[in-house]
Amino acid sequence: MNRIGKALTVGIAATVALGMTGCGGPDTSGTAASSATPKTNFSGVTPAKEISFWGNHPGNSIKFETEMAKKFQDKTGIKVNIVSAGSNYDEVAQKFQTAQVGGSAGDLVVVSDATWFGTYLNGSVAPVDDIFKAAKLDTGTYNKSLFDDYKYEDAHYAVPYARSLLVYMYDKDAFKKAGLPETAPTTWDQVAEYSKKLKAANAKQIPFTWASDSSYVSWGVTSLLWANGGDWSNKWDFSPMTGEKTDSALTFAQNSVKDGWAQVINGDPSTVFGSGSIAQMINSSGGISGIKGAAKFNVGVGVLPTGSSGAKDVVPSGGAGVAINAKTTPAKQLAAAMFADYLTNAENTVAFSKVTGYVPVRTDADTKSLTADNPDFQPVIDSLQRLRPQSYARVLVPGGATTLDSNLMKILVNKADVKQTMTAAQTKIKSDYEQNVKK
Repeated sequence: MNRIGKALTVGIAATVALGMTGCGGPDTSGTAASSATPKTNFSGVTPAKEISFWGNHPGNSIKFETEMAKKFQDKTGIKVNIVSAGSNYDEVAQKFQTAQVGGSAGDLVVVSDATWFGTYLNGSVAPVDDIFKAAKLDTGTYNKSLFDDYKYEDAHYAVPYARSLLVYMYDKDAFKKAGLPETAPTTWDQVAEYSKKLKAANAKQIPFTWASDSSYVSWGVTSLLWANGGDWSNKWDFSPMTGEKTDSALTFAQNSVKDGWAQVINGDPSTVFGSGSIAQMINSSGGISGIKGAAKFNVGVGVLPTGSSGAKDVVPSGGAGVAINAKTTPAKQLAAAMFADYLTNAENTVAFSKVTGYVPVRTDADTKSLTADNPDFQPVIDSLQRLRPQSYARVLVPGGATTLDSNLMKILVNKADVKQTMTAAQTKIKSDYEQNVKK
């Protein structure tokens, strides 16, 4: 299928928040390419001696990235210029797209699940598969789910780098006071059961919280849907959004607020959780160390609960990968692939995880040192086996996450009818898809 041949006018859907990185909808401002990027013939091409790497240094990683660039140059002779291209993923995407016009964009760029598809639509990033193959690099050891987050029409447009996932966080002291086990609930039925007991034990503490639209509530609710057989879409089929199982899962969420064992917290739930005002929440793994450092209580970390579907792959991921500029030279594309591979290899992805708290992205990474230094990281490692690529309706349709977030607020806060509200959301998302993505 050819790429989109329409002018895309939808702006950035959301600004990525700290600890909830890469969770909104893609920036698709600009004009999409009218046809698929032609394959490059790398025969006889040697890697360039100098490239630039644009990003926002996820997890305050500029020192790490600079060190990696130096080691890479010592090993290969290729110089990598680290460029601060924005303070968040959206700013990087905007600057990268603008620089395409003048031909000054970076050769390698940080892209999130909120921005990569926009750069694809605009014809700005190249499929990495052929470039890695030409450079004799192996993508087979990337975590498949994390790698496939950047897959569209049988090609990948980035490799995973600074990736996070959702985990279940809870107040161990509150659990003990309520007579609950020390471990996190393993099913959504247990979440309800534990929350009611927590409320009975301490009426001043919020038993469980849903994020608000400003903290991407649809990210966490995605897991609830998956656990109970629902979804926002099946690729470009949006019928699951109003299906019976999605309706049932969202009714469960709505009833949690109606029945008083859950609330919606405005702003960043992790801040409120760290203060001790919340007993349980779903949050990014990237926030674990910060929350534990701020909390005055024992913080527990667990994998996300399962539900009626029996599915184990109920964990959505977030964060960012690195993509290769489609309009740079083949020589620089090869060098960019080499640095991307080096930056994310088995050894360096573990080192990056220690520095930032992001998850290792390679299946051959030795994670023992991570869990030895921080036992609470084990549930994060375990969750890597439970990942599922996010739904197209949420992360590929321009503004999809924003539409879902705002309508979930109507359901959770305003007690709106679930079926009617999701039908309206479905209509909006389908329209945005047809106007901005579909040929």
